[in-house]
Amino acid sequence: MMPNVDLTFRLNWASAGEKRDDTPDYTIFVGDLAADVTDYLLQETFRVHYPSVKGAKVVTDKLTMRTKGYGFVKFGDPTEQARAMTEMNGMPCSSRPMRIGPAASRKNAGGVVQERGKHGQ
Repeated sequence: MMPNVDLTFRLNWASAGEKRDDTPDYTIFVGDLAADVTDYLLQETFRVHYPSVKGAKVVTDKLTMRTKGYGFVKFGDPTEQARAMTEMNGMPCSSRPMRIGPAASRKNAGGVVQERGKHGQ
C-alpha cells in the first residue's frame, strides 16, 4: 500500500529484470551457413569486427530443429551494418563462405510491412 492512496499495487516479478532496448536495429541477411553454425558462432564471427553487433539468429526448422542455412545479424550502428555487407561477403563462418545481403521486409501479424534492417528484426 502507498500512503494516501486507496489502490493496491502488485509488482510483476516476471518483468522486473527485463532489460528493454529501444534503440534501432540494423539487420543483415546471412546465407549459405553450414549446418553446425549456431546463433553464438554467427554473432561472434561478426562481433570480432563490428562492436555494435546486438545479436544473431540462425533460422531453424520448427519440426526438425535443424538449421535452414541462413540467419540474421542485428547491428546498432548503420555504418557498421553497411560495412559488414561488403566486408564479410564471402568470408568463412565455420566451413563455408557466407553470402551477405540486406534483410528483406516482412509482414507482421497485422499485415503491416515491417522494414527489416531498420527497426525491429
